[in-house]
Amino acid sequence: MPRIPDSERRRQVVTRLPVALAMAFMLVKGEPVEANPESRAAVLFLLISPSVRVNGMGEAGVALPDEPGGYYNPGAAALSSPAHTVQSRLYLREMPWLPALADDMSYGYRAVQVAGGRAVPGPSLRGPTRIEAAFYGYRMKLDLGEVLLTGERGESVGTFPSADVSNNVGVSLALKSLVDVGVGATSKWISSDLGGIEGSARAHDFGLMAVAPAARIMERLTDRQLVLGGYLRPQLDIGYGIAWHNRGSGVAYTGVDWDDPLPANRRHGWSGSLAMDWASDSLRLTIARVTVARETYRPQIEGVQAPSRADDKKSGVEVSILETISFRRGEHDDFDGEAHFETSGRTIRSDGLFRSLAHQLESTPPGSSRDALLFVARHLSISWSWFEYDRAWPFSAHTHSYLGLSFRSRLPAVTPG
Repeated sequence: MPRIPDSERRRQVVTRLPVALAMAFMLVKGEPVEANPESRAAVLFLLISPSVRVNGMGEAGVALPDEPGGYYNPGAAALSSPAHTVQSRLYLREMPWLPALADDMSYGYRAVQVAGGRAVPGPSLRGPTRIEAAFYGYRMKLDLGEVLLTGERGESVGTFPSADVSNNVGVSLALKSLVDVGVGATSKWISSDLGGIEGSARAHDFGLMAVAPAARIMERLTDRQLVLGGYLRPQLDIGYGIAWHNRGSGVAYTGVDWDDPLPANRRHGWSGSLAMDWASDSLRLTIARVTVARETYRPQIEGVQAPSRADDKKSGVEVSILETISFRRGEHDDFDGEAHFETSGRTIRSDGLFRSLAHQLESTPPGSSRDALLFVARHLSISWSWFEYDRAWPFSAHTHSYLGLSFRSRLPAVTPG
């Protein structure tokens, strides 16, 4: 077997693996690789949507103000959780990736977020003003398994383990007054091991989120609380989000004289949420909530002219009942690939049950068992989500599960609106 020089092996690994992964992303579309702008970029795993909840909504997450972690929109992180909260999310198991092509490729995601805030003294717009801050970090890994490398004549050179990893940290600030506005930024440390050839890159995400809570605005402007039947409070929130992802100089590989561009993109969209809350002096609970979201994804890869057909359209709807169970449906249209697929998902979470339990325990005599249960009910939130793509989408035939944990140092105070 002829020996291939190290420089030639580097060139083959670096050029073949990104293109092979791009082809895997696009084979379902029936289009040549050159027809898609992403085929020119490296580390395409940065485009994998990590949240099971958002995946169930067609991957439309840029305008959801209650999605923590900062992946979809760094500007939403400070809006996504009450003050004095620690949240974490992780897959219950590694998610198989492209199982129709290979059985040793998997995707993993871990995230944690810490949030805090305080009231701002001084003049405000007909009501209190708060500043919220969130610090978050998440890790994404795509394990490509063992990759077979061949020479110029098709002979086998050997197999090499390959993986892409991104470690991310970010900060988000939000001003909550008549309307809520959040900004944020994420720094990324990206490493790529393609058959023993190592590459690295630094990148950044930037995001902006604005939310108009219609019921709260009306109450502040009219000095009248919108209450039905003494305890029912309707809520209507309209959100807009825009984010710029993967801005950086490209991936530099050892022994290679050029950098591969990052899969930079811009996402923008809107969301709407209509809810009915039960609010009393001792209990506040969202009886029902309907959330819709739409998003447009546009690649902005350096050196690549993206036509208008490169835009992806994503949309989804979520119905939540008693902060306990949620159902989702979504659609994703990829026009340059002429692909359309549907998604679905569900969530079971403890919030509604724990809030009701805390309400009941507060009226019982103190005791060690009662105090322990009350502490758990007040401070802990547990969720379990899962989703699946349309069966017509061959690369993700399995249902994927996701665990969410949240710990609050204290429950937020019950305030009207």
